Amino acid sequence: MKTQFIAMPMFKADEPGKATESVTVPHVLLVIGIHREELDFGKEVSAMINAEDVAVLTVPEVISGRRLRADQLLQYEHLHQRLYTQLLSHVTEQYMALIDLHTGEDQNGPKADFFCADQALREQLEKRIHGDANLLDQRVRLIPLDTPGLLHVVTVIPEAIWNNSDFRYIGLEIYLPETKAGRIAACHLTNYLIDIIADCFRD
Repeated sequence: MKTQFIAMPMFKADEPGKATESVTVPHVLLVIGIHREELDFGKEVSAMINAEDVAVLTVPEVISGRRLRADQLLQYEHLHQRLYTQLLSHVTEQYMALIDLHTGEDQNGPKADFFCADQALREQLEKRIHGDANLLDQRVRLIPLDTPGLLHVVTVIPEAIWNNSDFRYIGLEIYLPETKAGRIAACHLTNYLIDIIADCFRD
C-alpha cells in the first residue's frame, strides 16, 4: 500500500500515486525533512510505512541541521518557529500524534531516542519497547522533554508543539552508521518504532 502524503503551504508533498476512492485517515502524522540533511533518510523510511496508520508530510529543504555559527542561531530559531507554527495549524484537530523524525550519526548505530513530554505516553512506549523481544539488542531511549531529571532535553521547538493537549508530540532521533547495511538496518528500526507509536493510537 502506498504512503499517504499531505500537502500544505510552505511544505512540499510528494505524489506517490492516485488516491483510492476510500481513504482511511490515519491518527498519526510523520514529518520528514525539517533539516535538509535528513530528508533522504526520511523518504527511505516513509516508503516503507503503511498509509492506513501513518500519514507523511514532507518539508522542503529550508533549514540545515549542521553546527551553526553564533551569528546564525537567531535566524535558525526564527525559521524553526515559523515552520513549526505552520505545522501546528495543520496537526491540531486532525491527528492524535505527531512524529518528528530527525537523524544523527553514530558508528555504533543504529540507535534511537524518543523525545516526549507526555509522561503517560512515555510509560506506554517504554512498556512496549522494553517488552518487545525484537528490540532486546537495540539501544532505544525515552527522554523527557524539558522535565528536570538526570536525562532530559530542552528544545528550540515551540512548546505549543511539544506540549499540546490536542495531540501528542514524539521527537524520534535515529543515529545512523556510515555503512549501507547499517543505514538499511536503521530504516527497518525506524519503521518498527513508528509502528509501535502508531499502535498506541489505534482504535
